[in-house]
Amino acid sequence: MEAQHEITPSSSRTGARHFPAYLGSGLLSGLLYASGFFAVAFLIPIQYVFSREGKKEGFLSLLTSIVVIGVGNALRLSSYGVLQASVLIETLLPPIAFLLAICIMNCVPLETWKKLTLTSVALSIAFGFMLTASIGTKEVQSSIAAMISQLLSSAGATAGGVELDVAAIAQSYVAPAVSVIMNGFGAAIWLVLAGSWWLGARLSSLRNQSIDQHRETVQSFYSVPSWLLWPSIVSWGLLLIVLYGKLSGLIEMLAWNFALAAASWYAIQGVSVISHFLTSKGMRRITGLMLVLLVALILLDVKVGLAIAILMPVLGVSEVWLQYRIRKGA
Repeated sequence: MEAQHEITPSSSRTGARHFPAYLGSGLLSGLLYASGFFAVAFLIPIQYVFSREGKKEGFLSLLTSIVVIGVGNALRLSSYGVLQASVLIETLLPPIAFLLAICIMNCVPLETWKKLTLTSVALSIAFGFMLTASIGTKEVQSSIAAMISQLLSSAGATAGGVELDVAAIAQSYVAPAVSVIMNGFGAAIWLVLAGSWWLGARLSSLRNQSIDQHRETVQSFYSVPSWLLWPSIVSWGLLLIVLYGKLSGLIEMLAWNFALAAASWYAIQGVSVISHFLTSKGMRRITGLMLVLLVALILLDVKVGLAIAILMPVLGVSEVWLQYRIRKGA
């Protein structure tokens, strides 16, 4: 009893000094988003808290992140002299949408792939409306082109003192860039949600799970469920129709986004197949080097990058029939 009496105050002091996990993760998430360059990783700390501490702590970390992002956006808008409540709310909508999506994934009792697919589709629809109403309009594209022209003029990038043609910039540069964004944001949303969920859960599982449980979690994520096969094939067929028929508008946006998203999850499965092969041959440490090499090849050579972008999804889809990771006779 005396020993217990001595331990209790010490435990109490330790608890009093304990820094809540949700504060640190929420602060880190907000700072990652505010950094701009590392914004794609701002969901990982939130997912880590959800996986390790539970729903309550995860939700508190989410709220903390929103507050930090709101303060950062307010300071940035104030420096530009455009701090208004309506503008601030508009800047908060995208991160809040992503944070709510990761929260729903952790609170809804569904299979991981179903939650990931449904939240990605919902976010894609929401972002589709937002992007169409903003950068998808000719007026906004002309405004962007005018800003580019002004920046180039101020930097002395004019040809012989001739003013840059805003309409030409909008048509030759802004419109193609907007087209790439409109046709690829769905796949980007899926990759951000999937990557954040997996990395956050993996970091948490290093402490909360045994090695066998951790391997089971990774294996389940890297195995695309069979019910996604036919929707993926349909999306690729729709894209072929769009390309050969030279269709544009909403159907083009839908075809590209669903086709690229499907290619993304099967490409990840293709990488997983290669990783499994290397691991089975006792070359587990080479897996990370292989990923770095693939990324380097994609960035250095367009043709090689295109070949890899085609081969990885094909390898992933082929596992539906060939079952590379199932031992023969097992």
